Amino acid sequence: MHVITKVLIIVNLVLCLILSQYVWVALAGNVQWREKYEFEVNARHQDKAALEDAYARLLAQRATNAERTSQNSAEVAALNATKQALEAWKLEANLAAADAQRAADDLLAATQPFTPISRGYDQDVVQKLQGTVEQLSDRKSALFRQRGEALWSVAQAQNVYAEKNEQFRRVEYHHFLLQEEHERRMDTQARYRWLRPDIQKDLGDNGPVIFANVNWAVGNSLQLNKGKRDGVELYQKYTIMRNGSTIAVVNVVEVQNETCECLIEDLVSNSVRPQKGDEAVTRLFMARLTRR
Repeated sequence: MHVITKVLIIVNLVLCLILSQYVWVALAGNVQWREKYEFEVNARHQDKAALEDAYARLLAQRATNAERTSQNSAEVAALNATKQALEAWKLEANLAAADAQRAADDLLAATQPFTPISRGYDQDVVQKLQGTVEQLSDRKSALFRQRGEALWSVAQAQNVYAEKNEQFRRVEYHHFLLQEEHERRMDTQARYRWLRPDIQKDLGDNGPVIFANVNWAVGNSLQLNKGKRDGVELYQKYTIMRNGSTIAVVNVVEVQNETCECLIEDLVSNSVRPQKGDEAVTRLFMARLTRR
């Protein structure tokens, strides 16, 4: 009995193993069929998308073909119109050529009687014209010869003028140098004549005596209310006075028509400086010693 039980148990286990293998095979088969189903579904979706894309491309190509067809129709119409215009021009050209041929024939028929006249024309007119041309050629050569002689005389006159102009330029430059030297000497004389009694004897003591007033005074510069119209000269010396006393000596460095600018050259006292309203008078030669 014990052996039978063991046999039954073994048989039961074997059956269980067989059934479990069957179950696993069935489950594996279901999984494979599901994967195949999903693969088929995906393939159908891809085919559907490809068909839709192909249909869209087909529609686009149809639209493009329609547009090209319309353009080709327009071009064909334009070419037909051009062809008609060219045919019309060709017809007009043929008519014009026929008219020109008729006119040429008429002209040839009209000029045939003038053949003997042209022969006499060559003898009576052309020969005379040739003689006249020879005479005119001789006169032209003579005129050219006279023109050359006249141009030669003009060139000689221009050379003489150039030489005289060069001499004039040299004289003018020499005069300019003399003028510059004269101005330099006059400037030097005006600058230093107040120091030379022998020059003052001939020119006067630093020009005419001029009375003026100070317009403004800033630092070492000041302006007087007299200028070139009043006889003020460059580098003149002026004595600045206040209440009848000399406070400074100034030198003219720039002259305008109605005013002049001066630089302070000497101060009687550093505490007393020129200011607006002070009197100014042309400085005498000996005033530097007495400060009056």
